[in-house]
Amino acid sequence: MSLQINDLFWTVQGEGRWTGHRALFVRLPFCNYNCPWCDTEFDSYTPMSEETFKEFASREPARFAVITGGEPLAHKDLPKILNILKSLGFFIACETNGSFPAPPEIDFVTVSPKPYSKNKNQEKYFIHEQTLPRVSEFKYVVDENFDFTILGRHNPKKKDVIYSLSPEFSRMKKNVETIMGFIEKNPDWKLSLQTHKWIDIP
Repeated sequence: MSLQINDLFWTVQGEGRWTGHRALFVRLPFCNYNCPWCDTEFDSYTPMSEETFKEFASREPARFAVITGGEPLAHKDLPKILNILKSLGFFIACETNGSFPAPPEIDFVTVSPKPYSKNKNQEKYFIHEQTLPRVSEFKYVVDENFDFTILGRHNPKKKDVIYSLSPEFSRMKKNVETIMGFIEKNPDWKLSLQTHKWIDIP
């Protein structure tokens, strides 16, 4: 049986809690959102055998994987990928929009809620009720249309969860200024930058 893989590569995690850590990135195809500034071409994939995937994942001594997309929690091959990575001893982080349940095999769940669902009946910044208690890190992308009132649903004083705001890259300076103004009054939130874009790595 083959896996649908959009991209598979070794790099350094560029943002969030695990910034700077050597990581295996597993990008899965397809997404249920249509964010206007998305920087990922995720609608295509390459079939990859499970053995080839396992061999690639075993090439380096690092045992940290980041599963992303697209929307990885919606993909049919996710259970197989999780089983392979766990069999190799990986700590698994996942970056998701939060609209699907997060499997228990994922060790660190980063949820980036967004208002751009293709399902027009879905509420903006929706988070699935089964995923909400599993979140390790909330990461909101702040663009020119970001609604800061949505952050009122959180309790950022919970020290076991990270609360961060990431500036949308095409309007970096303006978005950073907006975030800095917010965290000046709400210091339990943090600024999260995409450092991989600054140093030009995948």
